[in-house]
Amino acid sequence: MGFIKRRKRNFMINKTENMQEKKSGLKTFEGVYTPTLLTILGVILYLRMGWIVGNVGLTGTIIIILLAHVITLSTALSMSSMLTNIKIGAGGAYAIITRSLGHEMGGAIGIPLYISQTFSIAFYITGFSELWVSFFPSHSQVFVGVITWALLSAISLKSTKLAFRIQYVILVAVMLSLISFLLGTNLNNGSLVLKGTFSNGNFWSTFAIFFPAVTGILTGATMSGELANPRKSIIKGTLGAVFTGLVVYLFVAYWFAHQATQEMLLTDPSVIFKLSKIKILVIAGVMGAVLSSALSTLVSAPRTLAALAEDRVIPFSGYLAKQSEKGEPFNAIILSSVISVIVIVAGSLDSLAELLTMFFLTTYGMINLVVFLEQITGVISYRPSMKMTIFVPITGTLGCLSVMLLINPIFTVFTFSTIIILYIYLKKKNLTSPWGDVRGGIFISIAEWAAQKASSIPYHPRLWKPSVVIPIENPHDFKRLSGIVHDLVFPSGRAYYLSSTEDEKVEYLNQKEIGEVLAPLREDNIFIQETLITSAKFESVLFPALQCMKSSFLAPNIALFTISEEGEKRDKLFRLIDSMKGLKLSHCYLWLHPKQGLGLERKINLWLRDKSPNNDLAVLCALQLSRNMGAELTLCRVVKVDEEKKETAKKLLLFIEDARLPANTKIRVFSGDFIKHLKEINSDLSIIGMPPDSELLTKFIKESPSSILFVSSSGFEDALL
Repeated sequence: MGFIKRRKRNFMINKTENMQEKKSGLKTFEGVYTPTLLTILGVILYLRMGWIVGNVGLTGTIIIILLAHVITLSTALSMSSMLTNIKIGAGGAYAIITRSLGHEMGGAIGIPLYISQTFSIAFYITGFSELWVSFFPSHSQVFVGVITWALLSAISLKSTKLAFRIQYVILVAVMLSLISFLLGTNLNNGSLVLKGTFSNGNFWSTFAIFFPAVTGILTGATMSGELANPRKSIIKGTLGAVFTGLVVYLFVAYWFAHQATQEMLLTDPSVIFKLSKIKILVIAGVMGAVLSSALSTLVSAPRTLAALAEDRVIPFSGYLAKQSEKGEPFNAIILSSVISVIVIVAGSLDSLAELLTMFFLTTYGMINLVVFLEQITGVISYRPSMKMTIFVPITGTLGCLSVMLLINPIFTVFTFSTIIILYIYLKKKNLTSPWGDVRGGIFISIAEWAAQKASSIPYHPRLWKPSVVIPIENPHDFKRLSGIVHDLVFPSGRAYYLSSTEDEKVEYLNQKEIGEVLAPLREDNIFIQETLITSAKFESVLFPALQCMKSSFLAPNIALFTISEEGEKRDKLFRLIDSMKGLKLSHCYLWLHPKQGLGLERKINLWLRDKSPNNDLAVLCALQLSRNMGAELTLCRVVKVDEEKKETAKKLLLFIEDARLPANTKIRVFSGDFIKHLKEINSDLSIIGMPPDSELLTKFIKESPSSILFVSSSGFEDALL
């Protein structure tokens, strides 16, 4: 009952907080629908739509409009799906990508997104200036742009709500301008302008100039931190604005083709004024729409920058994330305004349009890709209220990538190269996030798919690579083994650390110590898995633990033990060896010479016994160790009589060639007593097949002047493959 009461109390608290947010935040119509629609119905509609119809014809224009809206609608639906699955914070599209792909990818996309938003400000103000100069030719376009920029920047600094409320008046002006256009004079005595001349650009360059018309869908999403109910408002407002814009653009395109000649459309950017019934209404609508688009972007761009700063993705984060007493990102607004005015002075309308298209297509593509990845990973945390077929994000992703390549393949490569560089830079910063992201799910899904495929393929010795499990009673004991473990498995092998703890309370401390001793291997990107068992007696759980590991996917194929100098521990090891005879796992037993250790790690002697079942494993281990140590490898064999030396040497030379051992591998053949030669031949490490009994093993250890690695093969290795 107490739990139920607490949940009810928390629900009421959250409900109260949500009600308070709804009272203080922007609503759907003013915060999303109106700014999004006015951004869509802006510069392109009034100043470039007629030219587009003249250049590619009504048929081509309809294809451009529909193709652009397929990408935009797919992105809007994907974004809406994500919004019903996560609680979005400030930053809009940046927040969506960050919460799915992490800070690194979110920042790699968010930074270009912010740049494109600041360029959008310049784009809209440049469009307004171009229009102004068409009425007042004596005025300087750059001067008009700077004055307009100063006024809009002042409004955005004053108040976000004031900026959005001005849009109501502008929305009315846009509606009246469209009515005036539709009621205007027909100046086309011929037929519809169905076919284009393509004299001023091909289809895809024309598409690039049109596409900024539909980039307004991120306006509402970027204001997520200012909305009373971002989840519902962004979905309803964005989709409503997209469909409204689609209808308006299709109808306006048809009306241009119907009311004007192709020559007028191509040569007169302000032809819409000549086609309107009441010119002043169109002037007011055009200027209002363009200024509204600029103002909306001038308000939203600093929010993206502030969100990047809050997550410490960019330099000077503390300064740029700072807010005024009214909650306005003052410093971010100042920086965004400065960048936009520089672009205003340097840029032109058409060049800015193509640049914006590429940046926004990148962002749109990533939003669709995020939803696609969320769906295919199958993680249960992805359960959006607004579900959709996987073909929606696929269409959006492929559509964005294809169009980018068709518009400008060189700039596409440059864009993705920039994203990769930013990602690598942010990855090095080790950014941490309070929420999980989908990246782990992606790799798990890939691993699951690969595991299923690998499990269906029969094992073959050709697939062998060292996967070593190291049973260790104390983390500090691993330090003296870390070097040889590294050399056995590097670069593509695997290491499995297996240990135990007597007390669950000290498990965390043990794991911390284990992490420290395994750090050198992790630095070389070696696959390492830790297994820590709670047990009073490690040896009692070792066999069942190895059995379980042997049955798992990516199972170890070698168990590496150390042979102690202490008689009691050595006897315990021999008992373990006897108990694990039924386990289909190769074994290696390392005896480190108490004085020499591994010496200089420059000479390895591989002792091969004729027809020994352990030879293949011994050769593979020697090959790994000699490569990674940079040691010289010598094949050694002891025969019964001197007469066998010559023939044995030939066989060893042939074996070196068949096994593809290093070209500098040497051979040495002896006759007589094995222990005598083992004692006399100098090396840093000797590799020997496992003796048949513990007494002989002990004798080898006592007589050897260097460390020994004994190997016992399970029969799953083949050195000749």
